[in-house]
Amino acid sequence: MKAEPEILLIGLDSGQADTVRAAARELGKFRIETLPKAPLASFHVEALDATAVVAAVDPAQPGALEDFHRLTRVLPERKVIAAAARPSGEDVRRLFRAGAADVLATPISVEAMRVSLSELLREQTGAVTGQGRIISVLKTGGGAGATTAALNIAALMAGAGGKRRQPRRSTAVLDLDVQFGDCDVALDLQPRSTLVDVLRAQGRVDARFLQTVMTEHASGLKLLACPSSVVPLDAVTPELALALLDHAASAFERTFVELPAAWSDWTFQVLARSDVILLVSAPTVAGALGARRVLEALKEAKVDRPVFFVLNKLNGVIDAFEKPARIGKTLDMGVDAALACDPAAVKAADRGKLVVEAFPNGRLAKDLVSASAKLERRLAALETGRAVSEVGA
Repeated sequence: MKAEPEILLIGLDSGQADTVRAAARELGKFRIETLPKAPLASFHVEALDATAVVAAVDPAQPGALEDFHRLTRVLPERKVIAAAARPSGEDVRRLFRAGAADVLATPISVEAMRVSLSELLREQTGAVTGQGRIISVLKTGGGAGATTAALNIAALMAGAGGKRRQPRRSTAVLDLDVQFGDCDVALDLQPRSTLVDVLRAQGRVDARFLQTVMTEHASGLKLLACPSSVVPLDAVTPELALALLDHAASAFERTFVELPAAWSDWTFQVLARSDVILLVSAPTVAGALGARRVLEALKEAKVDRPVFFVLNKLNGVIDAFEKPARIGKTLDMGVDAALACDPAAVKAADRGKLVVEAFPNGRLAKDLVSASAKLERRLAALETGRAVSEVGA
């Protein structure tokens, strides 16, 4: 990386350019070059030398997305932020498929631009000092047990259990399932503040504010609870979602993000910002098909993030050996963790407890401890710069 990296602005008006400059000043010293509005593909030579590119795109204009793709496909890495005019959900998905590192709707706020540039520059330079890790949780269908698995793993990382060899981590859970999230119920918490408080105070949300609206669990993890009433999925904007992740990453070593089953305009952006995607599936045909759909959607959107694949609710020893191998072969990927189907999960839920707290010596608790340790090694490998393949099982 050059001593004074360059941010290239293509087709931005003066107000948007000032926004980028203000965001860049918060991140360091950069040389900023502006270019006029013209066919984006004509600037591929200038874009090659830039550390980051912010390009104005109007998806409603004929040929705009194709022109954008011609620019991104000649670059060696994804480093173009699309400043899009009135993008629909489909426009956002098409821009990601066309090679965008991020998509921001205009007019862009300084905070949204800072978050986007920060993540892109972090990937370009490999700088991770002081940056917590984001783990987004996806399920392959109803009844997969993704929330239960994720919360138990998060609690173990936060320090529940006490006899583990891996270090405690400051851990947060962001319940962004704004309509049907139930992390607070699973943790037997009664939050005084929820995501609604964040929605009402979007202009002043920072890492400190985020911590004030979180509720602490006995394990040490902190939860941003979902609203107590149903709110529209689009109440959370892409800018707010990414800002929450950025603030959480600055305040916590590990942040788990509970995502809605229905994917929204900001889902792909959250997934692209994640360090690891925790994908939880039931060991069934429907679960395998759901996993395939998720993996294909990630590939189509060019969300190239590591996937930690968990098979949950395995019945008996034979299933524990046969189904991970069979489903892994079907999906052409390894199963990272297998969790037993254990009545302890239901009993723990009835008591308002986590499995690892209520039944720490049970089979499922032991499986969760193993899964947590393996995921922690995966995350630690990212921090030390080692290849994931070098981390032992």
